Amino acid sequence: MASAPGTQSHPRFDRVSWTVLLSLVLLSVLAGIWHVSGWAATWVAALLFPPAAGLPALWPPLRLWPLGETTATVWLIDLAGVAVMLITAWVQLRAAARRHPHPGRWRAFGRGLWTTILAFVAGNIVRGVAQSFLLHSDLGTYAGQLVANVLVSALTGLLAGVVVGLIAMLFAGSKPVETLAPAETDDAEALFRA
Repeated sequence: MASAPGTQSHPRFDRVSWTVLLSLVLLSVLAGIWHVSGWAATWVAALLFPPAAGLPALWPPLRLWPLGETTATVWLIDLAGVAVMLITAWVQLRAAARRHPHPGRWRAFGRGLWTTILAFVAGNIVRGVAQSFLLHSDLGTYAGQLVANVLVSALTGLLAGVVVGLIAMLFAGSKPVETLAPAETDDAEALFRA
């Protein structure tokens, strides 16, 4: 899409958006490494509550192969959750980059926070629905787990989103000063001289 004469085109996916997306990938990789997630669960027992209640783990783990005795089906469900999480983040970040192509530090923080919440909820809904079919859950159990899954995922996304938002805030530059294109500059100088 060509830009009109005298205007500047803005990137569709800026540095802040890439930072948020890569942070989500890194979180998924860390969740997929048993030495990291197992160590975290040892020190923070609250991480074990969602799986004990029949909900997916707090965020979708990205692994190269199934973990331990888990089946390939559970591993594929986790991979589908990661894919939906990243696609949701991609769509949200593209829309945000179009609205505000050069976010300031606070807008970058908000973009990272909101994108993480949406992405975690979307990825965990896919995992929760797939796991309910795998476990042959009845309708009442399914509905209860779906609501609990959304609430726990939103809370987890909020906590992780603060970290992602802070990282995005570090990579955001200060809000740039709008610059005029060369043709507009000549017209402005002519107006001041007249």
